[in-house]
Amino acid sequence: MSLIIDYPWYFIVLCLLLGVAYAAALYWLRRRRDAGQTLSRPLAITLSALRALSVAAIAFLFLAPLVKREASRKEKPVVVIAQDNSKSLDYCPDSAFYHTDYQQQLDRLAADLSGDYDVQRVSFGSQINAEGTGLTFSEPSTDIAQLVQGIAERYYHRNIGALVVASDGIYNAGSNPLGATASLTFPVYTVAMGDTTVHRDASIANVRFNRVAYLGNSFPMDITVNANQLKGATATLTVSCDGRRLHSRQIAIDDERFSATESVTVDADRAGLHNYIVEIAPLGGERSLRNNRRVVPVEVIDGHQKIAIIAAVPHPDIAALRSAIEGNQNFETEVFMAKDFNKNPRDYNLLVFHQLPTKVAESNIDVAALLKSGTPALFVLGSQTDLARLNNLHAGLEIHSRIERQNEASALINKNFTYFTLPDEATRSIAQFPPLSSPFGDYKLGANGQALLNARIGSVNSGLPLIAVTQQAASRYAFIAGEGLWRWRLADWQANQTHANFNTLIDKIVVFTALRANNEKFHIDAKNIFGQSEAVTFDAQLYNDNYEPVNIPDVELTVRRSGEQGKSYTFNRSATGYSLNLGILPPGSYSYNATTRFNGKSLTASGSFLVEDLQLEALNTVADHSLLRTMAATTGGSMVAAREVERIGGLLRERDDMKTLVFSETSYSDMLNLPLIFIIIVLLLAAEWITRKYHGEV
Repeated sequence: MSLIIDYPWYFIVLCLLLGVAYAAALYWLRRRRDAGQTLSRPLAITLSALRALSVAAIAFLFLAPLVKREASRKEKPVVVIAQDNSKSLDYCPDSAFYHTDYQQQLDRLAADLSGDYDVQRVSFGSQINAEGTGLTFSEPSTDIAQLVQGIAERYYHRNIGALVVASDGIYNAGSNPLGATASLTFPVYTVAMGDTTVHRDASIANVRFNRVAYLGNSFPMDITVNANQLKGATATLTVSCDGRRLHSRQIAIDDERFSATESVTVDADRAGLHNYIVEIAPLGGERSLRNNRRVVPVEVIDGHQKIAIIAAVPHPDIAALRSAIEGNQNFETEVFMAKDFNKNPRDYNLLVFHQLPTKVAESNIDVAALLKSGTPALFVLGSQTDLARLNNLHAGLEIHSRIERQNEASALINKNFTYFTLPDEATRSIAQFPPLSSPFGDYKLGANGQALLNARIGSVNSGLPLIAVTQQAASRYAFIAGEGLWRWRLADWQANQTHANFNTLIDKIVVFTALRANNEKFHIDAKNIFGQSEAVTFDAQLYNDNYEPVNIPDVELTVRRSGEQGKSYTFNRSATGYSLNLGILPPGSYSYNATTRFNGKSLTASGSFLVEDLQLEALNTVADHSLLRTMAATTGGSMVAAREVERIGGLLRERDDMKTLVFSETSYSDMLNLPLIFIIIVLLLAAEWITRKYHGEV
């Protein structure tokens, strides 16, 4: 330990002289002036010394001295023992050994290594778990690459000596582990577990499908079938749903290591959540039937919607809008001139008003009366739009103008828009589209509105909305404040040889606007499909008559798995609503019903969801020891058998690059913050005061 000050050395002498001068003035000058002082000369000298030291110490602290400390710290090499805790190890013949004797051997290895190394134990499956003991082999998937990357990041600044990976080498999530090990700076030792014997087995290796389909449409399934040691057999592949067999196909297995992908088209003829069961009929001599069946959850949505385009006068924008909207096969459009529209607006999911309300008297229509139906609307504004009548609708956008003039407004993406997102390619193309002819004036967007695109006048961002969406009461409204959309469609084709970017823009606006706002006072938010290892969570909202969120009454939830009795839960209150976490539930179909009572009324909300039955660990149970051997060899480690796991200790001790590191650490602290200095000064002053008090000098 040493002292550091930013002043010349003689400042210390000045501090001592200051202390001596102060003590001399206090005791010796006073002694001459006061002849009746009773202190003896030795005692006066002692008290003077105490006062001089305390004053000198205080003065020295004003120089802001620093205390420099140097210390050394030893860090043992870190050895991370990572144990595969996935289900595939529970399916192999040695599973009983892994549950008993093997875990005891692993414990002895960790205890043996802890004397020379800093041993860290973890388990892994779909993610890294801090607990590496008490293994259950129940993880539903295995991601070895994530393990390697996670350990490298977690111990980046540590003296990591080696990573021990005990696994069967089977991974069914993430990337190839060899890519992750290529950049490691420490060796990987692997423990080979599982069974490498290839048995007679047929399996559904993979199913590619759409999680969402629209009612009345068809959707494809690409089904990959694998078979081992079954050459000459014929497998029967079936697809069924709700007890109905939808497809059946015979597959001839012509190789001992067989793999084929079959494409099946399924009709989405019933709305709702459905489990489509893909399976292979059992073949003689199969070791396991767990992987002969896959359950595929698909949500079939009745998404067919009717859209009415009502125009003041003929315009090329109408054809551009219709083409873009009908690019979505779930939308059906009808085009009307305003004077000819006599339909019930409730028969449509969206009304598109092109330059309505209009200045052309004979082409006008009572837009306000149509909006009272609650049907969402999209307004396309232009030179013929009657802005005063538009403002009187109070639909969320008002434009006040004293002169009739149009601005040439180009599109500028608003990065703060949150209602939906546009693909990057679409945003880049939209920024290059030619300007629209936009009404001049002062724009006022409602409190619930957001601008998707702002207007750029010349090279200046005006901050005015060019395309905006808003929500009023129970309906949503959108505004395109300019005409000339046909130019955007043409520009998209000229630049990209496709109308996809323009169509995407219009489709996003239409899909968002056509969705009616949920104005129920009590509703439940929950996903329709949960993963097998994903916690099932719910959120609930309750509103008073002013549609202000409240969470005063209790909310009860009953969840019932198909074929079982229901279980009841009570929601937890959150800041402005309710939340509930049911944890991980068994795979299957579930229905739920939520109830509460508010202001004397009983309110209910119900729905359904699916928990996927993936069975990833059952798809392949043949251990991949070649992967483990390669991981070890490329990093300078070794592979050992599971029954010889304790050999790892000897292999690690043979290495000469796993050494304890000694770190030298230098720290600086302000001397003023040292408690000892404060105590010394207080003791000096206290000793002086007590002595003077004793001799009657105070």
